[in-house]
Amino acid sequence: MALTPLDIQNKSFPSKMRGYEKSEVDDFLDLVVRDYETAVQKNRELEKALKHAEEKLEYFNELKDALNQSIIVAQDTADKVKSSASKESEVLVTAAQNRADELVSNAEKRAHALTTAAEDKAKEILTEATENARQLVTETNDLKKKTRVFHSNLSLMLESQLEQVKSPEWEEILKPFSSYVQDSHSVIREVLSKELDSEKENAVNSEQTPAIEVAEEAVAEEPIVVVDATEKIIDIPEPENN
Repeated sequence: MALTPLDIQNKSFPSKMRGYEKSEVDDFLDLVVRDYETAVQKNRELEKALKHAEEKLEYFNELKDALNQSIIVAQDTADKVKSSASKESEVLVTAAQNRADELVSNAEKRAHALTTAAEDKAKEILTEATENARQLVTETNDLKKKTRVFHSNLSLMLESQLEQVKSPEWEEILKPFSSYVQDSHSVIREVLSKELDSEKENAVNSEQTPAIEVAEEAVAEEPIVVVDATEKIIDIPEPENN
């Protein structure tokens, strides 16, 4: 059984001859009691602190175990997530590659189809343009031939008309009427003289007519020809005869 301060304080010693001084012994016991009480109090505090430290140590040990377990679980989860992410990324990469290959293949097919269609359309347009050009050249040659024939016929007709105009018959027809009247026809000569005087008077009056009236009459007699300045005459060269 542990000794308490109260046990020390209540302790009594029997008196004997030539023993210790009782007062000094009591004072010393009081001092021992105080020191023992202080030591006991400190011991209790130390025990309390030790218990608290042990509780903390136990808590930290449990926390350490929990952390170690959490680390193990986290590592395992990370490994699983990493493995799953790796597999998922491989699947996504494979799917993306397949999709890209499909898009490239479709684009190449589309481009080939468009190129083929464009080439066919270009050939069709070129063929049509060539045919139109050939038809235009043929029609132009025909028109030139007809124009040459018309020009030749017109030249022949004008030459024939000019020959007829220059024929002596016209000279005979255009002679003055007075040249047919002989000196013995006095009455006819008198009538002709009056007619010639009337013609001279009309000629003088016509000379006095204002120039603007003459111009207006000329404009009224001759048709006005309007030429569009935007029209262009394109001379198409004749094809060389092989």
